[in-house]
Amino acid sequence: MKNTEYLYTAMNNFRKEQIHNREVYMGKKKNLDRYKGSSGYTDDLKKIQKERDDANAAARAKYKETVDNAISCMRNANRKRKCTAPTEEQLRLLTAAKMLQKPSVGLLDSIANSMDGNAIGLAVLQDIATTAYKDDDNVLKKFHPNYAAMASTELTVPAADDAIKSLASTCERIMTGSGVSRVRELGLKRNKEMYGMDYDPDDYPQEPEYSSEKDFYDRELKWTDYALFAAAVNGES
Repeated sequence: MKNTEYLYTAMNNFRKEQIHNREVYMGKKKNLDRYKGSSGYTDDLKKIQKERDDANAAARAKYKETVDNAISCMRNANRKRKCTAPTEEQLRLLTAAKMLQKPSVGLLDSIANSMDGNAIGLAVLQDIATTAYKDDDNVLKKFHPNYAAMASTELTVPAADDAIKSLASTCERIMTGSGVSRVRELGLKRNKEMYGMDYDPDDYPQEPEYSSEKDFYDRELKWTDYALFAAAVNGES
């Protein structure tokens, strides 16, 4: 099983259990709400909430080791892989750009286009651009994108490492969260902290189940191309 499938399977199974736990809880709460206002309502509500929380905690314990292991396997595979070197012509262009004290943004853009998506060449070009405009960072921000992010043939090892780190953080958030969207949950927590507005996350719509492995990575690793990421972290096939 490839590392991307390994992680997806664990996270998908966790989400299915989390969604199931919510459905069980909501069914019990619907029956209980008929007695809202009665003397035992609050205690009974706390009881079924604890049952839900315990079930989610059990699901986290069940899948956490697998998720952590999948992330570790991704890091190891990424750090062992080889990268594709720029061509001789691309190296000459990079050398020429480096010889200029401050190459124009137009020239840098032209050289970036000549890299044909090569990750190493674009990372070198990004370093040249950052060094040339270190005292005028607004020029780079205003006139062109991050050259290193234009790589279309592969991710550099550091870029893939950053993506893995982001994915690990996202998985942890999902496994310790309530299942509602990150933006909504942040808003609910902020309202509670600032205004004392308590809330039950299960009163709000849940994030839908993942429809496929690609859907998982497209949703949870938004700014990284799934195919490039998979090639970086799955190791030798």
